[in-house]
Parts: sequence; structure tokens; C-alpha cells
Amino acid sequence: MRLPRPALVFLFLAALSMAAHASDGFVRVDGRHFVLDGRPWYVCGTNLWYGAHLGRPSNPAGRARLVRELDRLRDLGVNNLRVLGAAEACATPNALRPAIQTAPGVYNEDLLQGLDYLVQEAGRRDMKLVIFLNNFWDWSGGMPQYLSWTGSGPALAVESAPWKEYNRVLSSFYTNEAAQAMYRRYFAMLLDRTNTLTGRKYRDEPAIMSWELANEPRPGARDGQDDAVFAAFMEWIGSTSARLHSIDPNHLVTTGSEGTMGGLDTDANFRRVHSVKTIDYIVFHLWPKNWGWYRRTEFATTIGPALEKSRDYAMRHLAAGDELGKPVVIEEFGLDRDAGLGVDCATTSRDRLFVELFAVIEASASRGGAAAGSNFWLWGGEGRPPHTAADSADGLGAGDMPQEAPGLNAVFDCDQSTLKILGGHYARMRELSKAAPSVK
Repeated sequence: MRLPRPALVFLFLAALSMAAHASDGFVRVDGRHFVLDGRPWYVCGTNLWYGAHLGRPSNPAGRARLVRELDRLRDLGVNNLRVLGAAEACATPNALRPAIQTAPGVYNEDLLQGLDYLVQEAGRRDMKLVIFLNNFWDWSGGMPQYLSWTGSGPALAVESAPWKEYNRVLSSFYTNEAAQAMYRRYFAMLLDRTNTLTGRKYRDEPAIMSWELANEPRPGARDGQDDAVFAAFMEWIGSTSARLHSIDPNHLVTTGSEGTMGGLDTDANFRRVHSVKTIDYIVFHLWPKNWGWYRRTEFATTIGPALEKSRDYAMRHLAAGDELGKPVVIEEFGLDRDAGLGVDCATTSRDRLFVELFAVIEASASRGGAAAGSNFWLWGGEGRPPHTAADSADGLGAGDMPQEAPGLNAVFDCDQSTLKILGGHYARMRELSKAAPSVK
């Protein structure tokens, strides 16, 4: 059949668009897999939440350290960094200082330029960034601070507030129009920001892989009202992810969720959250100690059962990805050192967790399943406990957030057994990517 000239022109332009789309440097989703420049691509990553804090121009020692850390990670095989892209000034004892948003609509340009620097330097090393835009926890201000700015009283600190009360109060964030307006104004500003170093709008930066609605967003809970609470949470997931896509069609959007543990403890809720059309891929976190599966003081006897529960948790979430037809990333997981925090304490338990989870990921990926990679929590690099931001020239210290003890979950550049495990896993994931057929 001979096509009319307008149809031929349309097909020609569509082909040109597809060719450009396939090689523009943005990570995209094709079924259960990520694709980069026409090739299957896996996340070989870590969490480096503090990148913007190191990169700010007022912190030359931090910038120098950031360059060293990025070089170390590149050499290890890392291609993805999950980082903090929003922090609200908050008075709780363990909140991050300095903050990016010092008051509603008032921004710390020094820290934003630190994020500019991080984006530039990651791009120079072919690394992609996952940037979270809010936080359920007060360590970066987040939802507790947004609620406080609306006049609801002081921000709650998760360490001191009763757990039921923390959840009850935080559940109101999703329906508080004033808090939502502040949050939306912040991420609209960031997506429209012109990077002072690359000259590109953030929405046009190929070094960015995706935006996350928040770090570990939970629906909260109210006695006898969990169905209504979860319905409001679902509405927020859908409307916020759609808004991000409307502002920025280039980047992926995901939740930042812990998974089942962040969905009122049901697999069904986790699947509902990630079935939303404007959520491009699935994420979950895995914290054996935080969830009571592992005790550092009894590491030898609790590590076995903890590994069994971790394997089950991971496989259930990967099965959800297979069912929903979306990629899955384990974007936070970690464990204490054996019997202490210092670098002289062994990492046997942590290494066993990493080996276990990497085996699950590789098995799924090798059969074409939904496992799309991981980001361990977290990279501490050249930092050493017990140093903190207060006694460190680069304003950071060991790498852990201020609410956690220095060295609690950080992997340091001297942890040779862990580095060997990481390097081996990343090499195997690269081989899987090379062996997979190109995407047309």
C-alpha cells in the first residue's frame, strides 16, 4: 500500500524522534527493565545523601572530598547515586544543618549550588542520580516541618514522639493543602532551576535518573481510620507523581517507599501504591535490625533468621514487579558491623546480607525478571567514626545522618571484604547488561 505524503512525513519524523530519544542519555523504562541509550541498564548504586552538602561552594574541603568519593565509587563500578534534594530548616534535635529551604519559599543558594556541583560531577563520571524531594522523617525537616510551617505546632521528632502520635500527625500531611502547596512550590522551583555549572534546567539534566516523592513516605495511621488514611495517601501518590511528570517529561518518577513496611504492613498496599500509572518503577527498603530481625549484641545467633526474612521480603517485592511489569530497585539496605561501630569491628553480618541480596537480584535479572539493581545504604568513603559534622573540616564526618550514630551503617573505603563483594556484584550486573539484546 502506498502511503500518502503526510503519513510518510509523519513516519519519517517519528523515526527521527525515536532515534534521538534512544540516545539522549536519559534512563527510561521498557517493561520490567531500565534502558539507557538503547541498551538494557542496571542500577549499581549506593546512597550518598550528603552530596550537595559536600559540594557547596562555601565548603572547599567538602568539594575536594566529594571528587575523591565519586572517583572511588566510579572505580568500584557504581553508576547510580541516591541523594537528598530537599531539606527544610527544622528545630528538632537531630535535624540536618544547614538546610536547603530555610523558610517557606526561601532557599539556601549555597546548598543549591552544591547540588549543581554534584549533578555536574556525577554526569562527568556517567553516574545517574535519584533525587528525593521530601522526607517522612524529621532528620531533614520534611513532612514534620511542612506541617509545622502551616501552624500546627513544633515539628515532631521521631526519636521522642510516641510512635502512634507521630503517625497520626504525619497522616495529615497528605490532606493539608497549605503544606502541599509549599512542597509543590519547592519541587517546581528545583525542576525549573538552571544549573549554574551546566547551564541546563534540572528537568533537562541527563545525569538525573529520577525524582522520588519522598524518602520513605508512609501513609501514617489513625485508630479505626486506616482505610481513609490510605486512600488519602494513594491520592497524594497519584496526583504528585502526575504533577512531576507534567513539569518534567524527561525523568522517571518513583515513590521512595520502604515497601510493605511502609504500606501499613501489607503486600497488597505496597502493590497498590506501585501500580499507579505515573509511578514508573518500584522501590523498597530492607532494614533487618530496625525491624527487629537482627541484634548486634547477638549477631552470631540472629544473623541466620535475619537473612531468611530478608530473602523472603526481597523475593515478595520482586514478585510484585514481575506481576506489575515494572522494574524493581532495592534502594536502601544495610546492617551494623559485628559488635560495634568502629572500623576495627568486623563486617561479617553485613557482608552476608549483601551477598544474600545480590544473589537474589542476579537470579531475577538473569532470567529477565524485574530486579533492576540496588543502592546500598550508605557510602561513608574516607570518613571515619566517631567523627561528626561538628569536628570535621568538610562539614560531614563519617557519613551517617545526624540522627544516627557515626559509623552505624556506613561502608568505608577500608572495608576490603565489603568492597570485594560490591565490585564483584557490579561486574556481574554489567555483564548481564552486555549480554541482553539491544532495545529498538
